[in-house]
Amino acid sequence: MAKKAKESQDTGAKKENWFTRRWNGLKSWAHDMKIELKKVHWPTRDELVKACISVLLCVAIIGVFVWVLDGLAAAVISALLRLFRG
Repeated sequence: MAKKAKESQDTGAKKENWFTRRWNGLKSWAHDMKIELKKVHWPTRDELVKACISVLLCVAIIGVFVWVLDGLAAAVISALLRLFRG
């Protein structure tokens, strides 16, 4: 039985060392990354400017909304504290 196991190991391919496996993995990852980057739709300058403006506008609107709610909450809390202090 042990003889058969040894024979099957001898006929098999030699196992790669750790560095070779890592290097092959890195090469495979770089190749896959190159293929995926070819599939990406890169925006034109006009598309990029429009997207940036819309993002900045949304951030400004949400910022003003949060600022108003914060002021309202501060006023309500201040009024409640004055009411309960007497």
